Amino acid sequence: MPLNPRRVRIDDFPHGDLRLFLTRDRIRYRELVEKTLNVFEQYKVPYILGATPQLLQEGDIEFLNKVVKGGKVVMHGFTHGWDFPDWSNVVSCWEHGGEFASHTRERVQECYSNGLTTLQQVNSFCEEDFIPPFNCYTQTVLDVLKDTNVKRIHTCDKEWDAYNYNKLEHYNIEPVISKYGVTYSDANVVVNNLSDTSQITLHWCYDAERMGWEEDYHTLCKELIK
Repeated sequence: MPLNPRRVRIDDFPHGDLRLFLTRDRIRYRELVEKTLNVFEQYKVPYILGATPQLLQEGDIEFLNKVVKGGKVVMHGFTHGWDFPDWSNVVSCWEHGGEFASHTRERVQECYSNGLTTLQQVNSFCEEDFIPPFNCYTQTVLDVLKDTNVKRIHTCDKEWDAYNYNKLEHYNIEPVISKYGVTYSDANVVVNNLSDTSQITLHWCYDAERMGWEEDYHTLCKELIK
């Protein structure tokens, strides 16, 4: 086993897709997340799990304190855009900053502070990483995060290039950029692209829609610890 296996980013706790959550996953999301994390725990592959504070359901804090052992829970936005008026067209807000498109500095500060209070109840919570939903953010978000303990903000090259995030002032916050369709994809795709050293990013809620997804996670972890 390598001394420092690659850390994997896992998005979307309790969920990332409002439609899937309402139609099929509302009663089974904990079961699926536990199955996901158990694989990484079994192989001792480090991970960060993005949790969205305003979406947490009753009992979720206790659940995270039970199942997250070798990984860290990090903040994954505030609402994951579930308050967007038309979820079926949520992509229309991405170019404007995704969830944060209409957020003032004051709103970002309030939401971050409230989210911090919520997630600090999670034993494994780490403030150093921030995952913006849809990989989208604004200068206002960075202006607020620079005065927090956040050291890294996670995104994907698709959004980084499309929305010119390289032109934003990131202060001392490091952008961690996954590669779309390479290290940012379903597990059965990512496992064939491990020669690329960019951040691995998975979405359990979409992987779990596919037959054989658990075995794909086992295969990925086995490769990561070689």
